[in-house]
Amino acid sequence: MERIIGHLDLDYFYAQVEEVENPSLKERPVIVCVFSGRTEDSGVVSTANYRARELGAHSGMPIALAKKKLDGKNAAVIKMDHEKYEVVSNRIMEDIAQKVDTLEPTGIDEAFFDLTTSTGGDYAKAGKTAEAIKESILNNEHLTCSVGLGRSKVVAKLGSDTAKPGGLKVVKPETTMAFLNPLLVTKLYGVGPKTASTLEEMRVKTVGDLARIDLSKLDQRFGRKFGAYLLAAAKGEDDDPVRAGLEPTQFSRIVTLKRDTRDPGEAFDQLVAGIEYVHGKLVSSGKSFRTVTAIGILSDLSTKTKSKTFETPINDAARLRESARSLFDELSGVVDKDFRRVGLRVSGFTGIEDQTSLSEFLHPVG
Repeated sequence: MERIIGHLDLDYFYAQVEEVENPSLKERPVIVCVFSGRTEDSGVVSTANYRARELGAHSGMPIALAKKKLDGKNAAVIKMDHEKYEVVSNRIMEDIAQKVDTLEPTGIDEAFFDLTTSTGGDYAKAGKTAEAIKESILNNEHLTCSVGLGRSKVVAKLGSDTAKPGGLKVVKPETTMAFLNPLLVTKLYGVGPKTASTLEEMRVKTVGDLARIDLSKLDQRFGRKFGAYLLAAAKGEDDDPVRAGLEPTQFSRIVTLKRDTRDPGEAFDQLVAGIEYVHGKLVSSGKSFRTVTAIGILSDLSTKTKSKTFETPINDAARLRESARSLFDELSGVVDKDFRRVGLRVSGFTGIEDQTSLSEFLHPVG
């Protein structure tokens, strides 16, 4: 069975989230920056939208220089809000995880995934799954992403790179070498300036050039392990598996309402199945939680939350539902727009054995 690996990259993620929150930014150059605080303009650009990139501003550039390049262009300079972006990222990763065999987030805006088992190695089925993932992210978050599919992580990542912005590149096994051969060797994972310089000395400029080099020559210049990786990557044969993410620190579920509403009862009723899903995840993983959070995504796509933290861990479905309803009542009282989507998150995990011992302490038997 053919292995099918995917790579998803959320397009200019931080800046795109800001555009969704404030649609007036979409026609303007936007840079999201990390300010150091030493001076008004000290720090670097974290993300630039495509309009800003066309004008010469890009990630890693000093803020002062980026501002000069964007001077007179009605640019928006925004301070990075990592917590806001992380909330959006978590929703997306949770959604993707339900559609793939294994998900390996590699950053707030990127992830590898495996579709081998669920598709039976069928690239046509995998392409449809990838389209469904892209459509779900666009419908739910109004964000675009680029996806690559191939027989290895390297091929999938190169596929998503070539699909930017907003595209899908499916590299079937029989077309892998035709896809890889023309690419510059600097596109490969792990090939930085020093490695590229050494390869150039060996007259290797493209991935195809690298694929034709004898392994012994690579071993001599780079060592056995890295040399073997370079050759396998160039042939699209690297076998690094997609590894599931670290132990989860939260479980969540978000649903889109049938209609926008500010009525907490109406919103809660449509989330009941989601609450049962979250409780099922707790039970199956043997976990209890301390903190429950009600999530409201408003009609303008801004996110509001209300949380409650218990003194002792709980794992009880009835208390989870009761707490969720109470939090939605509170949340509806402070928002000034209708809910478009609602969700629930539990966090602050402990093992079920810890919760059991505490319960026994609070409610002794006999």
